[in-house]
Amino acid sequence: MEGSKLIINGMFYIFLTLFFIYIFIKEKELVKKIAVYKDRFSDYIISKLGIKKDKIKYVIRKTIHYTETIGTALILVLVIQRFYLGNFMVPTGSMIPTIVPKDRLFGNMMIYKFSKPKREDIIVFKEPIQNKVLYTKRLMGLPGETIEIKDGGLYINNVLIKERHYADLGEIKGTSWLVPKKGDKVVIVPIGKYDEMFKDQNIDVEKVQKYLLENPGAVGDILPQLEFQINGVKTGMLLDIIDKKEVLDKLISGEKVEVTLDEDYYMALGDNTEGSYDSRMWGFVAENRIRGKAFVRFWPLNRIGLLK
Repeated sequence: MEGSKLIINGMFYIFLTLFFIYIFIKEKELVKKIAVYKDRFSDYIISKLGIKKDKIKYVIRKTIHYTETIGTALILVLVIQRFYLGNFMVPTGSMIPTIVPKDRLFGNMMIYKFSKPKREDIIVFKEPIQNKVLYTKRLMGLPGETIEIKDGGLYINNVLIKERHYADLGEIKGTSWLVPKKGDKVVIVPIGKYDEMFKDQNIDVEKVQKYLLENPGAVGDILPQLEFQINGVKTGMLLDIIDKKEVLDKLISGEKVEVTLDEDYYMALGDNTEGSYDSRMWGFVAENRIRGKAFVRFWPLNRIGLLK
C-alpha cells in the first residue's frame, strides 16, 4: 500500500479515535451542554408556534429530547460500523457451509485501510452490478494472477487450490482470466450486435445505464458482446468501467475502449460455488469497493466463532 495512503488513513483514524475518547471522557459535561441547547431550541419552537397549553409544551420538549437522543446514538453507531466494527447479516446461501443464511457477522472495517486484502479473506464489499448492497464472499484471485476453473478445481497461476470444490460456471467457463492490477491497460472490444431497443441513431445512453442497473448481468442483452483484454490477454468483466457514459457512447457505436487502471482488482467467489452469484458471472471487484473483512460470527449463539 502506498505510503501516502497509510499516512492519510492513520491520521484519519487517530483524529476519529481521539474524538470518541473525548466524548467518553467528557460525557457528563457534554450531556449537560446538549440539554441546555435542547431546552433553548424547545422554547424557541414553542414561542414561534405560539403554544400556550402546558401539555403540548411537554410533548414538544419530549419529542425534541428523544429525537436528539436517538439521532445522536444512531450517528455514533453508523460511524462505528462504517469505520471500526461492521455488523452484517448474510441473507443467501452463497457461502455455505462457512456461513449460512441469517448468520450475523462482525467485520473489521479498519484492516484494509492499512494493508492489502489477502487470499482466503472473507471480504465485505459493495457489489458492482447495481452498486447498492454489500456482498460477502471469499477473496481468491489477487491482482496480476491467472485464474482458471476446471475439473472442479480452482487453479491460480496453474497451481490447484485444494481447500474446496469450485464449479466451472458463468463467464469464466472454459477460459482463464488474468486478474487486473493497477497500471494494466484494459481494452474493451465490441464484437457483436446490440439490441433492437438501442439500434436507432439517437441512442439514449442514460436509458442504457438505467437498464444495466435494473437488470443485473444483462450487459450482453443490450450492448455488443464485449471482450475484455488486459495487456492483450482476454479476461473477465470490469463493470466499473462500462457504466460510464463516455465508455457506453463508444461501445454502442462499435468503437473499442482503452483504459489504464488506477487501482487493483480482485476475484471474489462464494464457498458454495454451485449456488453463488459471484465474480464468475459479473467480473472483478475494484479495491475501493472492499469495505472490510468478516472475521467472527456472533449469531446464532450456538454457532459463535471465528470465520475461516
